[in-house]
Amino acid sequence: MSQTLRPFADAPRDRLARIRLIATDIDGTMTRKGKLNADVLTAIVQLADAGVEVLPVTGRPAGEALGLARYLPCVREAIAENGAVLVRPDQDVITLWNPPDRALLTRVAAEVAAPNSPLHLAEDAFCRVGDVAFLREGRGDAEIAALAERGRAHDVFVIWSSVHIHFSLQSPDKGAAVLSVSAERGVQPDQILTIGDAPNDVGLWIPGRFGLTVGTADVHSHAAALSHKPEWVCDAKGADAWLMMAQRVLQAVTSQTGAG
Repeated sequence: MSQTLRPFADAPRDRLARIRLIATDIDGTMTRKGKLNADVLTAIVQLADAGVEVLPVTGRPAGEALGLARYLPCVREAIAENGAVLVRPDQDVITLWNPPDRALLTRVAAEVAAPNSPLHLAEDAFCRVGDVAFLREGRGDAEIAALAERGRAHDVFVIWSSVHIHFSLQSPDKGAAVLSVSAERGVQPDQILTIGDAPNDVGLWIPGRFGLTVGTADVHSHAAALSHKPEWVCDAKGADAWLMMAQRVLQAVTSQTGAG
């Protein structure tokens, strides 16, 4: 079933006012030229002051997500490796999937890669718990989708972000992990806004799961590779899109508080 991509500027104010948790991808969604800048950090604090928490949900490894959870202001935990693990500062990593057979995944990756275009391990492979990641190295969606099709013949799941190609033995689903974590917090699904930019964010965009599902403008270029698309799409990319989203949520939430 096709999904209509509507401009985020038209998202209903009453639905924005209900938001209490923003589950957000990092790379290509919160970043600008690969970095988290001061304006984004300021917006996280402003959201927290208004009663809206930010939950990072990244394809990056557990080790890197721990740094996000520890050092980002007002952030207390993060979901890593496309839903495989939950990290909290000064606590053991919580595995949401069964630990993978890394040797098997590496072997399958070598088998399904084109002979003239081998896959190279991501630089952060050493601190991963739930998957094995490889560099995209300029591969387009169609080429990676072909890899994924060959991976399915080995009962291996392949998904990709703006920076990496991920091989796993369980179907990656950022959204399922968000629902599990938010339930522990007592946050209802319709109080959650999700935002991402790439094919590994499809679990955040499954219709009916969350209050609002949002994509950056990069969603348009990935449309053919997305099994699910966000309900709303910003007309900007990266941090500019994220800040647009944050400001609209802030305006809606604070106006409701003022009215009360």
